[in-house]
Parts: sequence; structure tokens; C-alpha cells
Amino acid sequence: MKRADQESPFFSIIVPAYNNEHELKRCIDSILAQHSADFELIIVNDGSTDATPDICDAYALQDSRIQVVHKENQGVAAARNDGLFRAAGKYVYYADADDWIEQGLLQEAIHVLEQPEPPDLFIFGHKRSLETGKLVHCPWPLAPGSYSRERLEAAVYPRMLQAFGTGREARNLVCPVLWDKIIARDLLLAHYCTDISLFYGEDLVCAYECVRFAKEIYFSGSCYYVYDQYSESSMYRRYHPGLFRNNIAMAAYLRSRENGRNAALARKQVNELAFNGLITAACQEIRFASSLRQAARRWKTILKEEAAFPVSPLEGLSFPARACILLFSFRIVYPAMLMIKLLCGKKGIPVKTSGAGTLPEGK
Repeated sequence: MKRADQESPFFSIIVPAYNNEHELKRCIDSILAQHSADFELIIVNDGSTDATPDICDAYALQDSRIQVVHKENQGVAAARNDGLFRAAGKYVYYADADDWIEQGLLQEAIHVLEQPEPPDLFIFGHKRSLETGKLVHCPWPLAPGSYSRERLEAAVYPRMLQAFGTGREARNLVCPVLWDKIIARDLLLAHYCTDISLFYGEDLVCAYECVRFAKEIYFSGSCYYVYDQYSESSMYRRYHPGLFRNNIAMAAYLRSRENGRNAALARKQVNELAFNGLITAACQEIRFASSLRQAARRWKTILKEEAAFPVSPLEGLSFPARACILLFSFRIVYPAMLMIKLLCGKKGIPVKTSGAGTLPEGK
């Protein structure tokens, strides 16, 4: 429950946790070690069956800033929302239980956000782990500083999903996640993900809307978040049935909310997201198949079940993206899968990971 007898904290930090017994302590310790202490930490245990609940309760006994919410498993979208509805801070920050933050994040953020006319979001860079253990720095690729509505419309919105950099250093101009954004609670309450059935991209739809409707955003040049994409609980470690259907629903969710500010531009941005969702689902088949031909056979079956033509909208997409969509639409799968595998290798997207399972041949 909220601590009504105490003054509201400046930050509400929300950590959804599900079976994170091996990584959760690292995440919590990194938050508690921040130089700024003006925060509450809400850990939402989403029906974990391992030692996660005990770890949460032990920390809550040690630090009065920590609240623990134990709930039945409903998925990360519902867990984030449960934390948000209990949050008392002026700004809300989500961290994933298998990652961690480095020193200085809250210290810089509070310096920026305590201004007389503060921005709606504080966005910062991150570090992405490779399977070798090396960390790739992914800072904000444009000039750091405050971006007014006019500056956002000129420099950011037209290229939100445009990749900057090459090879493994390539990333989107605005990262489609929540863990690199500290968001005004009022803005977040207006744009949180209401579709709790989404198990992938639920943070993307929320982040996209908050950035799109912000009046002002501050972009830091520092990299404070460490994204451990090879942790034991990473989505890359497990096969997710229905991922393509989820990604179709994710794009449909955003299309249903395209009205209002910059609707035409938003439509093209959502088309980019739909294509990325297509590629993400195809990559999963490659990652967990014993061969590229098995992946192509499985993916062809999935596309046939969806029975969409084209499998993703073409408007506003690059020629290679259009070519890939048309190949998939006509069920010419193997060449497109080969192209995707090569592209993922250049961009550092996991295609084969140690510990990833394999699917039986023929399935």
C-alpha cells in the first residue's frame, strides 16, 4: 500500500519481476545505490514460482522506500500498470529485473526535471551486452539537450524509427523501450498500454505514444542503463508461440490511436513498427530452428495461417523492406529468411544464442 503519511517521492521506480531470482538482486542494488534517494521502489512480483517473492520481501524489510506487490501472473503489461496505479512520484521510471542502472542517472535526471518548467521526459542512452560480454554504448545520436515541441517535430518525429550507426552499433533514433525514459506520471497515465494481452512490444506502444505527445523532452548524452540481452530470463532465450500474432496486435493497437497530432506521420511510423514486428517474429523462427530450411518451412506455415496480403503495409517503407514483405506475401520464404539472417548478423540481433532451445525437425 502507499505510504500516505509521508511526502510523495520525486521518482517512482517500478520493476516488474517474474522468476528473476538470479538477476533481481543486481537490479535492486543498482537502484538503491543511486546518489539521489528521493524515490520509491515498487517491485511487482508477477506470480513468480521461484525465489523472487522471498527476495522482494527481504529487501522491503530492509528499506522503507520499497513496496512489494504480489499478484497472480498476468504478464509484464499488467505488472507495469499495477505499479503505475500505485505510484506516488511526479515522474515514473520502469526498469527490467534482469538489467541494471549505473550511478548518476537519478542525480542528472532530478537536476533537469526540477527546473521551473520541466520537460515531460528525460531520455538517456544505454549499453547493450553482446554474447561475448562486451558492452556496446548506444548514446543519443543527435545533440543532447532540451527539445521543444517544434524541435521534436523537425528533428525527431520524422526519424523516430530510423537507424543511426552501422553494423552492431546501429539503433533507432528513439529506442522503442521504457527503460531509457523517465516519464511524467500524468503523461504516462494518459498513454500506458491498456492491452495487457501483449507480451512483446507492450513497452514499445507506451514509449512511442509518450514521446509523440510530449511537449518537451530532454535527451542526455550519457549511457546509464545496461541492457543484458543474454540474461537467463531474456526473451531471446525462449520460444514464444504466437509472437507474430502478438506483433500484428501491437501494430493494430497503435493504429487505433493514430488520430490527433501528426496522424499521417504516425501512420508511417506504425508501418515501420509493423515491419519490425514481422522481422522479429521471423528471426525467432531462425533462432530456434535446427536449420534455415526448417525455419523457412515453419514461417511459411505461420504466414499461411495469418492469410494477410500483404503481410505488412508498404507505405513509407524502404525498398528492401518492401521487397521482403512482398516475398513473404507470395510465400517465397527461403530467400527472404536468408536475407533477414544476414541483416541480423550485421546489426548484432541475436540469431543463434547459447542456451536457446531448438525445435524438432519437421515441426
